Amino acid sequence: MASIPTEYGPGPGTWHLDPLHSSLIFVAHYLRFGRVQGTFGGADGRVHVTEDPARSSVEVVIDADSVNTGVNARDAHLRSADFLDVERYPEIRFTSTRLEPGRKRNSFRLHGDLTIHGTALPVALNGDWVGEAPDYASPDDTYGHFFSATTQISLSDFGVGDGGPVPWGGRLVGDTVDIVLEVRLQDQDPAPFLKQIGHTR
Repeated sequence: MASIPTEYGPGPGTWHLDPLHSSLIFVAHYLRFGRVQGTFGGADGRVHVTEDPARSSVEVVIDADSVNTGVNARDAHLRSADFLDVERYPEIRFTSTRLEPGRKRNSFRLHGDLTIHGTALPVALNGDWVGEAPDYASPDDTYGHFFSATTQISLSDFGVGDGGPVPWGGRLVGDTVDIVLEVRLQDQDPAPFLKQIGHTR
């Protein structure tokens, strides 16, 4: 396996997903011709970076109930048994299995198992390390790294419904969903600060 460059990205240790400055975005076809974008606001994630970056690991747990497309009625429908069925499957989980370098200097390909609707399947994220900076509110205590990543999934592969047909052809929700991640990792557990400001994950 090709080696992962070590001149960029977080150093060895445990890094935490910063939910205040991360966006977990999905984009799907809606009503056949339209496109709708949503996010998941509740997520807890940890990245364990090792001396050999290729052996690093990622674990992210997303609260399926935190889905948000900006329309309350639509979000309630997405939470229902027609789609995510959050009462039976409250978590969406990603567990990495392999990390390999990408074609560009700051890029990588992260392989892992994604669990949605109780079904776990392998996926691959194409990612980039974007940059690093001290924390805006606590620059002396906390340091962060920024990443972007994308992938594409099929809802039917995970057993997620499509809402049925619409009168003009096609399905209420298209089967293919684009995933876009804009993530900040930080070297301090964000839980105490989130509690302090009243933010719940």
